[in-house]
This record gives sequence, C-alpha cells and structure tokens, in this order.
Amino acid sequence: MDAVNPVLAHKVGLTAPAPNAQEAVAPATPMRQMRRALGRAADSALGLSASVIGLAEDDLDAEAMIDSGPDDWIVLGLRDGDHPGLTGLFLIEPLLRSAVMEMLTMGNLLPLVETHRPVTRTDAVMAMPFADQLLKELSEVGFGGDGLDPAGYDMGPIDDLRTAGLVMAQGTYRCWRITVQLGGGDNQGEMMIALRPAVDAPAKDTASGAEWGARLRGALEDAPTELDAIIARLTLPIAKIEGFEVGDVLHLAGTTVGSVTLHSAGGVAVATARLGQVAGKRAVRIEVDTIELEDAPLQTDAASVNAAVLPNADVADYADPDGDMQNDQPDFASADLELEAQPAFIPPDLSDT
Repeated sequence: MDAVNPVLAHKVGLTAPAPNAQEAVAPATPMRQMRRALGRAADSALGLSASVIGLAEDDLDAEAMIDSGPDDWIVLGLRDGDHPGLTGLFLIEPLLRSAVMEMLTMGNLLPLVETHRPVTRTDAVMAMPFADQLLKELSEVGFGGDGLDPAGYDMGPIDDLRTAGLVMAQGTYRCWRITVQLGGGDNQGEMMIALRPAVDAPAKDTASGAEWGARLRGALEDAPTELDAIIARLTLPIAKIEGFEVGDVLHLAGTTVGSVTLHSAGGVAVATARLGQVAGKRAVRIEVDTIELEDAPLQTDAASVNAAVLPNADVADYADPDGDMQNDQPDFASADLELEAQPAFIPPDLSDT
C-alpha cells in the first residue's frame, strides 16, 4: 500500500509525501479538452450524450483546406471581426446533422438509415446554437493554445464549401477533425473545426513626414531608369520607309556630333550631349549649353551656304568690291555628292577632354 493516511502520519510524526509537482501542473491534452467541451455542449444545447472517440489535427492553407474538404456537409463560416473575409469554418457531416435535427425536433435519436437527405440551409441555421456552444466550451478549457480563441468568432451559414472558399482569408489554418459517438450507442458522426491563428500585425511606421520623404527620395534615386541618346529625328512618308533597302542613305541636315539629346523613358529631354568614344566604345559627354535642333532641308546654293557659315552677317557685306571672288564660290547645286564614298565617321575620343 503506497498511499499514506495523512491523519495517521500526523499522529506518528510522519509527513505525507508531497504530490508530484510535474503531475499537478501537467496541462490537459487536446483530446481531454475536446471530450470535456463536447460533452457539456451536447448536453446543454441538445440534451444528448456525446463523447469524442477520435481527434486528428493538421495545419492547412486556405486553398488546400477547401480542395480537400467534404462537399456535402453543413458549412458554418466563422469571422473574427479583424478581417473582411472568413477566418474559420465549422463543418458537420450528414449523420451528425441528422442526430442534431432529431434531438431538436423529437428529443430522441432515430434508428440509423443507409441514405441521408441533402443538407439544407435550414439545417445549418438549426445547428448553429450547438456549434456556438461547443466553441464557447472549447474556449473555457483553453483548447487550441495561445493565439486562438474559439469563442471570439461570429458565425453564419454558408451554402457550400466552394462558396466559403471565395471569401476565406489567406493563411494557414489549424484544422481538427473530430469523430463523435452519440447517445452511447452505435451512432457516430464527424465534424471539422478550422481556425486561423492570430497573425501579428506589422509594426506601424512612426517616421515623421520629413523622414518618410527622405527615405522615399532615396529609394527613388536608387531605382534604375533608361536613357535614350538621340542624335536626330526624321519624319518620312510611310511609302518611303517601306521602300528602305540595305545601303540607302538618309540625309541628317544640320546634325553634328554635338546634336545628341538624352531622353528619359517618358520621352522627356533631360540633357544635351556630345558624341564621342572612351576606350574604343561609343560614349557621350553631357554638355551644359542647350542645343536647339531644327530639321531643315539641305541648302545647296551659295547664298545659303554663306548665310549658314555667317548667320549674323549679310552676305553682301563680304562680297569682293572688285568682283574677283565672285567666280570662286563653289557650285553646290551642280556638285556631285557621292555620300557612299565618304570616309566612315570616327567619333572623337572623350577620355582626354
């Protein structure tokens, strides 16, 4: 006999052994908590004796839970109020549904049948008091651990599991599948409870407006962007463009190595530049002065050429009074411009400038 009578131990001067501290504070298992909560809920809401004979737990994301869930069960949606969508489900299979309806309408269980009628919305509404009472009992016994409060949900009927999936909040759900023995006989049923554990909200940014603006500016300045270096633009008829062939020459009137304009991705000119090369590769050098580009037709008469060379002076002011230089002006109109024979353009080297 291991037990010691505390009265006799006191009389003979002995001290009763202290209870094992580890056993005294050992938490109840989920199975024990579920059995206690279900027994109370079934008796209170239905007047039915029920006990848990099986409990399976799993963690599933919302999509997997909907895909693997049954299609012909009562579906009750649970919402915790912190999210616009559903954050939990309470499912009741047809056999347990029949037992609940029988106890609510007739006060006793009927013999088992082989087939069950389809689940209706009325069934879901009538089963809500039992489901709500069970969640409250589970909350009282601490079922689910930290981060879950089974009693902290609003409940409502859902047509089917697919409809519930359309409004389920994304995340991982803790799912329990419970097998229940009803009335102490052979009647058994199943139900499933899925709850989404609380997710810690991200810390709010308490930075001031100036700090936030500085961080935003820094992030934008580090963001990559593209620049297009454009040396000239042409407007041509579509028919001419369609007739392009290899070797055709396009005349770029007034274009020089200093005619480069840098454009942002939106087509906005951000700088002018000068074309050159660095280490044998094409390069541009940013210029301070703004270059105004204007497309104009190629001028081939002598007066136009002189005006282009001396844009601020009158050509007549530089004419030879004796007339000896009149015949020295080149005849650009009759000149034979063989562009294909011109030497290839070599951009200047910018590395030393």
